[in-house]
Amino acid sequence: MLLKERGIEVLDTISFQTGDIDYSAQVTKAKGLSPDGIVLSALYNEAGHATRELRKQGMNQPIMAGVGVNDPRFIQLAGPAAEGVMAAFDFFAQNPNPAVAAWVAEFEKRFKVQPSNAAGLMYDSLYLMRDCIISLGLTGGDLKAERVKMRDCWANMKDREAPLTGATSIDKNGDAVRKPVILQAKGDRFVVGQ
Repeated sequence: MLLKERGIEVLDTISFQTGDIDYSAQVTKAKGLSPDGIVLSALYNEAGHATRELRKQGMNQPIMAGVGVNDPRFIQLAGPAAEGVMAAFDFFAQNPNPAVAAWVAEFEKRFKVQPSNAAGLMYDSLYLMRDCIISLGLTGGDLKAERVKMRDCWANMKDREAPLTGATSIDKNGDAVRKPVILQAKGDRFVVGQ
């Protein structure tokens, strides 16, 4: 829907199941459409396998993926086929912001892996939750009333600063709104697109 709203012609929507590892039929169908580009909306596992198959079948069109690929395992699964894949992220491990760099270094030291988008967003979500609790003075004394206050804190969130992703607002649909950056897979990680 968003693509069409922005004047991008969608030739087809080709689906697959979570957990699939063979995408040859879907890619053959996509290849027959001769698209100018490919939008891949999947989590890292399925996206990694699909990207590998797209390149295996000679589809060299640009690939724009969703935030679900922001996990080091996407590049590991896709291998060299991941090179050049673009996606919009609100968190990324190579962000030069000193607070983000310090958090990433601590994460890598503790867990011996690069943090994924999910790790960064979970950290910020918990931080914002804590911020709501502190700012509202919640103590757990009246759970029913405090649940309403917590819900309202989230529902009315406007430009509240999260340590890793910055200003966070909640829209009328209950979705987080942040300023994303376009990243591109280069080597073994995502970097700011060139």
